[in-house]
Amino acid sequence: MRTVRLARPASEVRAHYEAVVIGSGYGGGVAASRLARCGMSVAVLERGREILPGEFPRSLLATQRDTQIWMGGRRAGPDSALFNIHAGPDVHVLSGCGVGGTSLINANVCLNPDPSVFEDAAFPHEIRVDHYLNLGFHRARQMLAPAPLPEASRPLKLAALEKAAAAIGREVERVPLHITFAKAATAANVVQPACIECGDCMAGCNVGAKTTVHSTYLADAVNHGAEIFAGATVRFVERTRDGRWRVAFRTGEDSNKTVPRRSVLADIVVVAAGTLGSNEILARSRERGLQLSERLGKRVSTNADAIAFGYDNDMPVNAVGIGTARGPKVPPPGPGVVGLIDLRRRRQPHQRLAIVEAAVQSTMAPLLPLMLPAGAALMGRRDAPRSLADLLSDAKGAAESLFGGAYTGAIHKTQVFLAVGHDSARGEIEFSDDAVTIRWPNALAEPVFQAINETLARIVGATGGTFVPNPVSSALLGGNLFTVHPLGGCAMGSSRADGVVDHKCRVFDGDPAKPDTAVHDGLYVCDGSVMPRSLGVHPLLTITAVAERALLLLARDRGRTFDTLPKADAPQRSFVQAGDGKESAFPATASGG
Repeated sequence: MRTVRLARPASEVRAHYEAVVIGSGYGGGVAASRLARCGMSVAVLERGREILPGEFPRSLLATQRDTQIWMGGRRAGPDSALFNIHAGPDVHVLSGCGVGGTSLINANVCLNPDPSVFEDAAFPHEIRVDHYLNLGFHRARQMLAPAPLPEASRPLKLAALEKAAAAIGREVERVPLHITFAKAATAANVVQPACIECGDCMAGCNVGAKTTVHSTYLADAVNHGAEIFAGATVRFVERTRDGRWRVAFRTGEDSNKTVPRRSVLADIVVVAAGTLGSNEILARSRERGLQLSERLGKRVSTNADAIAFGYDNDMPVNAVGIGTARGPKVPPPGPGVVGLIDLRRRRQPHQRLAIVEAAVQSTMAPLLPLMLPAGAALMGRRDAPRSLADLLSDAKGAAESLFGGAYTGAIHKTQVFLAVGHDSARGEIEFSDDAVTIRWPNALAEPVFQAINETLARIVGATGGTFVPNPVSSALLGGNLFTVHPLGGCAMGSSRADGVVDHKCRVFDGDPAKPDTAVHDGLYVCDGSVMPRSLGVHPLLTITAVAERALLLLARDRGRTFDTLPKADAPQRSFVQAGDGKESAFPATASGG
């Protein structure tokens, strides 16, 4: 069994490939795997670095060092940092930067949207009438192998959620997760150990049980000859005179803007840099003459993301991760997410919600006793009146957490909720000063966020807690939305009049002299940016399925075929490091553009 990295330095990119994939998240991983299985020469260009299990941050300081924050076109922190925050005037976005994209730090939730989502006319009719999207979902599940936490395990936070759900007449379902709960090999023959239920899924899995794009689609792509390059920041794409595509990029070695850009030629380019990244690359490409739909940057949704807390409940919740080392004397909290309250069949669209509990990663434990009591005091809501005895008990619980840590007192009895729903997708991505930002004034006034707060306040009351909405979205901190599921900007449409890509994810040609359904041959977008509306559920499985559909049709249109069976002679790999506790190193540059 080999422990070998998949990625190479970006300086080793060759001059030409049949296909270049920009980005390595769900859409990029699908594209890399399927194009390589077609027999094409494939290069994957990823801005971030390759991080293996055992190398993710294990402390608050390490997390801080592994965070980059973009604001007004300026960056603070290393450009290879894992946690990528875009701070905007209206909406903040968190995404993952690394080989595997946001799959490295997400909550692993693999759910289909409600069927009504695809019945919306926002999607091209082909999505609704052919069977290829269903096949895409099937293939996505084959590769990611989602499964719920086994019934033998019943974390305290799940029991607390079940009591909360009963208050609104609902039951809790165990969520399918792309985690392995018994030692097994992925479809790409990467051996993974069993989950230890440490709760650190959203900090990066140092155990290796998280079935990421890195351990599935990207490993499969390499098994079929693809080359993956880390540290390659793509700037733009442009058409050459001979009809090929030039992809211009910089490496970590030449990020200085005075150094000439590098480039690679390709017959096919798949832009899969994430919602913000893909919009930025296409917007910069348009400035250099690539004719695109005027709808670029429109129909942006936050997927109605919301995080909230049920602070200091009447029962233990144990919703703080414990990491992989011997630490706090509490039971394992379970995976980052375990249970779902499914409210997606409510009559009113803005009330159709998917609510899950969550574990806060262990690296954030030192902050919780400071942040949550203050948040509860400033923004907390309790429906029942508080007696003097109650107030004294509250103070005691807060003090226990402050002096004893997040695994005691009020914080140990705090539930974390993640909710998604449906917004109007009226946000816009603006490109200025060589950077993108989401503009959506008064986005918090969308009806869905009131429905989320009302529902969560009710269920928190059932367990005797104080409802605390997302502190980041409070008026004290600017009242901005914070999302981990940005969608749109390169939305699907039936023509360039209402979309940026067609149902096959081909980019529309904006030349007014051409039919409004004309496309740029060989240019695709495959990531969350192609979604024309909110999905009302965690989007990873849908993004993967839509990309599978697009690559199936790409191969058919070009007379290629590929199968999806595991490669019989694929080398067996393990990405788990020896467990020396070291985290991966990266350049320590503190600012840039």
